[in-house]
Amino acid sequence: MSCLVKMRAVREELSANEKKIADFILRNAALIRDYSSQNLAAAVGVSQSSIIKFSQKLNYRGFTDLKLAIHEAVVKNETDERPNETGQATETGTGSVPQSLYNDKNEALLTTMELNDEERLLAAVKVLEKSGRIQIVALGAGSLVARNFASNLIQIGKSVIAEVDTYIQLSSIATLGPGDAVFVISYAGQSPKMVQITRQAKKAGTTVISLTNYNANPVRSLADIRLFCVNHEGSFQVPQIISSASQQHVVDVLFSWMLKRDRHARELLALSRKAVEAI
Repeated sequence: MSCLVKMRAVREELSANEKKIADFILRNAALIRDYSSQNLAAAVGVSQSSIIKFSQKLNYRGFTDLKLAIHEAVVKNETDERPNETGQATETGTGSVPQSLYNDKNEALLTTMELNDEERLLAAVKVLEKSGRIQIVALGAGSLVARNFASNLIQIGKSVIAEVDTYIQLSSIATLGPGDAVFVISYAGQSPKMVQITRQAKKAGTTVISLTNYNANPVRSLADIRLFCVNHEGSFQVPQIISSASQQHVVDVLFSWMLKRDRHARELLALSRKAVEAI
């Protein structure tokens, strides 16, 4: 995973000074190889020790290692001819709400795709395919994504539970066991209720798939398979719109992959649509 992708993914959880460092690097990624930690500290307006600590927070031994990783990411980006690797939305002028929101969503989806490699996604697909029962757990804005995902899975013959009431969630999880799966959608992954539900799922012996942000969190640490969604602080403060779009993209990819791998699932989906159209 590109260190620039990682930087964008964890940005919202950084301190004010760390955000300043991250934003400067993301805006000037191609130039960072010419900076020393002292130069970067002066350019950003923080202490040199802050640069070192920021590098270590991203799991690099120091700024030299981070600088090398940034250079490699820039070179790869130039080879792939990918736009906006630095994570900056194109400025479209004051008042262009549709374009600004599109830019924020597009950037979030690009980051989401890079965080969730094919091996990770396929592991989740295989669990969902073989599971006898699937429970999808979410609270707040994630509940809409959960219900949509559950509706799609039901149409291809999967036995799915998607309730927002915590009591019902815990009660139904208690009836699950090995061979079943629990899919937990929680951006922060730190809600006490979500952690309790995830622990109950593990206790029941189910396979747990989590969809959270990239930062270390309790729900992610308990999961057997970890998928990631992102947020983005762009031109407009629309965190729920962006995180929901990211979550929706992940579950849409999983569902599409399940359809591609299973002809019977495609046949069932066609029957479901035909039945609905007949009403």
